[in-house]
Amino acid sequence: MLKNKDEVYLITILVYTYINKIMEKNHIVANTEQKLISIVPDGYKPMRLDIYLAGRFTYLSRSRWQKEIKSGKIFVNNIPITIPHYIVYQHYVIEYKRQSAQEPEVDPHYTLLYEDDYIIAVNKSGNLPTHPAGKYFHNTLTMLLWNHIGIQCMPLNRLDRETSGVVILAKSGRIASAFLRYSETIAKTYYAIVIGNCSFTRLTVDTPIGLSQDSRIRKKRAAYAQGQWHAVTHFTVIKRYNGYTLIKAMPQTGRTHQIRVHCEHIGHPIAGDTMYSDRDDDFLNYIQSKGNVERPFKRCALHARMYRLYHPFLQKMIAIKAPLPQDMRTFLLQLESTNGTTNNTTKS
Repeated sequence: MLKNKDEVYLITILVYTYINKIMEKNHIVANTEQKLISIVPDGYKPMRLDIYLAGRFTYLSRSRWQKEIKSGKIFVNNIPITIPHYIVYQHYVIEYKRQSAQEPEVDPHYTLLYEDDYIIAVNKSGNLPTHPAGKYFHNTLTMLLWNHIGIQCMPLNRLDRETSGVVILAKSGRIASAFLRYSETIAKTYYAIVIGNCSFTRLTVDTPIGLSQDSRIRKKRAAYAQGQWHAVTHFTVIKRYNGYTLIKAMPQTGRTHQIRVHCEHIGHPIAGDTMYSDRDDDFLNYIQSKGNVERPFKRCALHARMYRLYHPFLQKMIAIKAPLPQDMRTFLLQLESTNGTTNNTTKS
């Protein structure tokens, strides 16, 4: 059982089902229906179906999930359920069937970092969802890989759409389960460009995370003493610029949005992060304008630099690294050429 409940995506298996598959030169064309399957993880207490769905898939509100349930789109253990207050238990299999819809454009580029008979590791772009969720289904990394290599891969780690960097995927559910047994060996390193000049050289933030208590954004989280989830992040300054700092972040725990939340908490939000920018209006305007807003960096300036884990089939630790992406390097060069740097400290 995983120590971090926010990492239930590792055992919440998403099954991407194509209806009316057409195989033409290894290209899969899909239409009509999309089906997502979630298995209620170990340790979950019995709860209402609508509450589970709203907590697990936050892109729809609880009231929206109630409508989806009543419309007959939810199946529990292969039985259609139309009652929102239906109680689900751990290991129940929940299916959500929805119609295809127009998806937002993404940056579909990724580069291969590592591959063996069991896993594949890629460096994904900063505008690409890892797996189907919300408005995105086909325009996701897992679907692109299925299209390109013909394998239904399962992510061992999940990055937000605007976070670039290392994603490791297992080539089958059996392989993913084998890696899960060694989740305590996982270590992650991120690079982030944050707003402001950090006064510290090294800093550990040990502050729990919970749903924000004063935000108008329903799914926004915040760091505070009474937060629901224990969270620890270690920060190191790499280089200071006038008005910005390049930092290294090493999360000791794996909470949703952890680095972004802790950066906002210490007064240095990540450049381009509209949700954790100290102002709800930034994110609300971003949503209303469908992403057409001005921001210091065109996306959340967060990059998954390194992912280390134990490989149970090779019986050794492996570390996968992804270089800093071009957009972040260009931004830093522009800062250096226009503003210079101040009191640089750490090389990495």
